[in-house]
Amino acid sequence: MSSPDFSPVTVIGGGIAGATSAIALARHGFPVTLIDEQPAAGGQIFRAPSPYARQTVPPNHEFSGGDALRQKLAASPVDVRFSTRVWGLSPTLTLDLIGPDGIDQLPPSTVVVANGATERFLPFQGWTTPRITGLAGASILMRNGGTLPGQTVVVAGSGPLLFSVAHQVLELGGKVAAIVDAGHRSDWLRLGAMLSLDPARLTQATSWMLRLRKAGIPIHHRAHISAAQETETGLLLTVSEMDHPERRHVYAAEAAACGYGLKPSTLITRTAGVQHRHDPVGGYLEPVTDVAGRTSRPDLYVTGDAAGIRGMAVARLRGLITAHAIAQDRGVISARTNETLTRAPLRQLRRLEAVSRRMLPLMNAGSALPAHLQDETIVCRCERVKAATLRSAVEAGAEDLNQLKAWTRCGMGSCQGRMCEDSARGLLTAACGNTLEEAGSFTARMPFFPLPLTAVTGTFAYSDIPLPKAAPL
Repeated sequence: MSSPDFSPVTVIGGGIAGATSAIALARHGFPVTLIDEQPAAGGQIFRAPSPYARQTVPPNHEFSGGDALRQKLAASPVDVRFSTRVWGLSPTLTLDLIGPDGIDQLPPSTVVVANGATERFLPFQGWTTPRITGLAGASILMRNGGTLPGQTVVVAGSGPLLFSVAHQVLELGGKVAAIVDAGHRSDWLRLGAMLSLDPARLTQATSWMLRLRKAGIPIHHRAHISAAQETETGLLLTVSEMDHPERRHVYAAEAAACGYGLKPSTLITRTAGVQHRHDPVGGYLEPVTDVAGRTSRPDLYVTGDAAGIRGMAVARLRGLITAHAIAQDRGVISARTNETLTRAPLRQLRRLEAVSRRMLPLMNAGSALPAHLQDETIVCRCERVKAATLRSAVEAGAEDLNQLKAWTRCGMGSCQGRMCEDSARGLLTAACGNTLEEAGSFTARMPFFPLPLTAVTGTFAYSDIPLPKAAPL
């Protein structure tokens, strides 16, 4: 075994995978810095609830699990930097940060990217109307803020989060006007047998469905919200069936929560230049990794949902396995020791991943919707680019997303395409017949998000301005 290398490790993301990895790395003796944009660790699932939420939201595994994770992290020697974001990085992995004290840099080190997932949005007529939020956003509002998005909510989209959000609305005393699922009912029924491999998830799903059925909520499968109109009291939402568009249902609600699954957050990994691939089942771009999170760069690892959407339990196991892999790669532990440490986690990982992979098509059930967008529908809400403009660009010869971006400004807004990339790609591939790989992705740009001018320039008083000497008369 080579001599141990205990040089620093930086973990980006303080969710389940990142925090687990950071704690394990510190136990191996590494100096570890953990960066997270939230004021406390936990990520999206274990996000620290507000004092009001602790009083109003029924006790649950997310609260207790998050508290336990934060206690373990606080008891470890990990250097934590909360309320801090990575806004850029150099080819040598020098990290540009912005936090409570302004702009900062971290020198090159081994980096573990554990920045999780982002929600996938698919537009429809009126989707930029106030009172319409993402499923993940609605979940955070309720679970961590103890606040309903509205007293009556239509929940729409695809994947398990759809039913989780509906259940949360009921828990807080709200009413779900309808659940609109882009997936087939038969797909959910087939998943039931696989859930026996994940008893915790099976118990949770059964509890949700019993509560939703008892409430008598109408559930529309193979359907989507096709239009939203603001009224004096809230929203008027049109639900269309995907296989029979002429069949429509109209619901009045105070709010709507819509989301079409999750995708790995890849801005950092794409900027770092690691190899990526399109997962045809999940319908998203993901970094190419081995089971331990190793990438095409020896100094960069990816773990948790940032390496592919698999859920909370898999994220924890991935974080642990990645930490042990780094220890082996640095000569801190032997390959045999690593094998011993990861034997049980890997066995559990394979079992849980079998279930998670079966869930991916359910999250990607709305992938065909962008091809049928009405011309007047806004696709890029930052630049207000409509579907008709994108189709005209494709007819003029645009064959990939960056051409589409250059010709129409789609994806040039402050979100850098996070909101519109999937819709633009779906529309492009449907219009010109290109594959997902041929359509590509928007080029990642730094800064990854808008920076406040004061953080870049600093704060100056007039006395700080050097005055030239008076010219001789």
